[in-house]
Amino acid sequence: MKLDTVKLTFMALFAVIALIIFIIEAQIPLPVHIPGLKLGLANIVTLFMLFLGGRWKTRDVFMVLAVRILLGALFAGQPVSFLYSAAGGMLSLVFMYLLKTNVRGIPLPVVSVAGAIAHNIGQIAMVMLVWQSTSVMVYLPVLIAGGIVSGLVTGFCIYFIYKFHPNFTTYISDIRR
Repeated sequence: MKLDTVKLTFMALFAVIALIIFIIEAQIPLPVHIPGLKLGLANIVTLFMLFLGGRWKTRDVFMVLAVRILLGALFAGQPVSFLYSAAGGMLSLVFMYLLKTNVRGIPLPVVSVAGAIAHNIGQIAMVMLVWQSTSVMVYLPVLIAGGIVSGLVTGFCIYFIYKFHPNFTTYISDIRR
């Protein structure tokens, strides 16, 4: 796999932006404390790459997501969170990619919501594997409700980036593949 310098630089930039969003989001207190519930704003970068950031290959989006998850787990200081984030993030990416490529004209916020819900399902599945218990399933309905809200927020963030800054997305789209 050969990557040119410009493409690699943009991929590193996307990973850093996602990591910064992740770190800032970790400092925002939510009104309720439910394990695993968060806004998921770092997913903005994944959605951007899938939909607006040019014709990135799926492996490029996967690499950026993997770097963000790895560094996020290191910065958060919770190694087990890597497993949960990786399971959720990868399942989310697969769902969003499949929807984008197989459902013509699907609105971006809908793809974002599906990705957020898939992320929650992936996390719960990994927790069940690690803990060897199905008791965490009681959190799933609450996490899915949170995923709907967070998916809408991130989906509309990308929508507004495109709507109000089309020149930015055009510039990013011009990167050599």
